[in-house]
Amino acid sequence: MSDTDLPADLLELQRHWYAAEADWAADPTEEKQAAFAAVSAELYSHPHWAGVDNRHQAEMELKQAGRPDTAAPQPAAA
Repeated sequence: MSDTDLPADLLELQRHWYAAEADWAADPTEEKQAAFAAVSAELYSHPHWAGVDNRHQAEMELKQAGRPDTAAPQPAAA
């Protein structure tokens, strides 16, 4: 599987998961925990997983592709 095999919404959701995790770690409130749990549940139940033969491998590739340090560069603001 390559990054191009990952649905764009799933890759974005993984990036959101990393952001929610960092947000909760920086401010460990129940509200931040609930937000992190909601993103986790959405990521876990994404329909993409139904068509994957090796979910563990696919999840590891998604986590690598969605890491903040490997995210695609964003265009500079004008």
